[in-house]
Amino acid sequence: MPGDRSEAAIPETVTIGAGGRVLTLQLAATRLHFDAADLRRACRCAACAGSRLLGTEIVAPPGIRLISAASIGGYALNLSFSDGHARGVFPFTYLAQLATETAA
Repeated sequence: MPGDRSEAAIPETVTIGAGGRVLTLQLAATRLHFDAADLRRACRCAACAGSRLLGTEIVAPPGIRLISAASIGGYALNLSFSDGHARGVFPFTYLAQLATETAA
C-alpha cells in the first residue's frame, strides 16, 4: 500500500560507515547497504526530479560521501551529502525499492 508505515519498513538502526561511503539500514530480519554515490543519483528532490524531466542525468561527484542521515517523521531519511546537497527525502519504502533494484 502506498505510504505504508508498517513497523517492518522502519529500520532498527541507521548507520553511515566506510568514511561516509555506505549507508546501512538494519531491519528486523535483514541489513541493507547503500553506496553514497548511488543514493545521490537516486535523489527525488524537486531539483533532481526537474533535471531528470529535462533529460539531465544526476551525477555524483567522485568521492562523494554521506555527511548525515536525519529521521523524518518515522517514515524517511533526509540525507546530506559532501557536495552540499541535502534536500532529498528518502522514504524507507523507496530505500527498500532501491535495494531490490540493486540486487536484481
